[in-house]
Amino acid sequence: MNLILVFFGSYLVGSIPFAFLLVRASAGVDIRTAASGNVGAFNAFTVTKSKWIGTTTGVLDGIKGLVAVLLVGWLFQWEFWPQATALAGTLIGHNYPIWLKFHGGRGLATAAMGSLAFGPAGLIVWGLAWLVVYKRTKDILRGNLAAILATPLVLYVIPSDWLATTIYARCSAMDYVVMMSVVSVIHFLRHLDVVKEVLGRKTVSK
Repeated sequence: MNLILVFFGSYLVGSIPFAFLLVRASAGVDIRTAASGNVGAFNAFTVTKSKWIGTTTGVLDGIKGLVAVLLVGWLFQWEFWPQATALAGTLIGHNYPIWLKFHGGRGLATAAMGSLAFGPAGLIVWGLAWLVVYKRTKDILRGNLAAILATPLVLYVIPSDWLATTIYARCSAMDYVVMMSVVSVIHFLRHLDVVKEVLGRKTVSK
């Protein structure tokens, strides 16, 4: 029951649509109908052409994940699974907010800051994988997709003793890998349109 309450409470925190609110306030535009339609920091920047709006949106989206994980940790004496549930709930709330008919963002900033409460390994692996692919393709979304797929695999093959030295949370290395794998699955589901786009490009090129 506690985990269910944690999930729904975190979902409500994650579903606060900062990109929608800031773009509507600054430009009078519904971000869901502009550019990519994604309710996130990059699209907020694309729509408004404002680095301040884009950066502020990203920071606020990240804070949602961090605050939810830390608050639940404090309430549950830093038990791992309630915190992991908070991260998943916040991420799903950001991606599928009830206030916007479940049309949200991709959750990268929310997951990045939230995962930092457990340790930096996942974010470092994600960042390196993204950078390698982006440098090669100059495509942000392909970089996102590659990092999403690579992160749990790389974390799994890292020796447990090494990985454990990077974890702040009260959990085993395998628990951490499981949590980051769940995060990657949530990300992947929100990037299915990217998968279709990439496959479509390959089909055209043939």
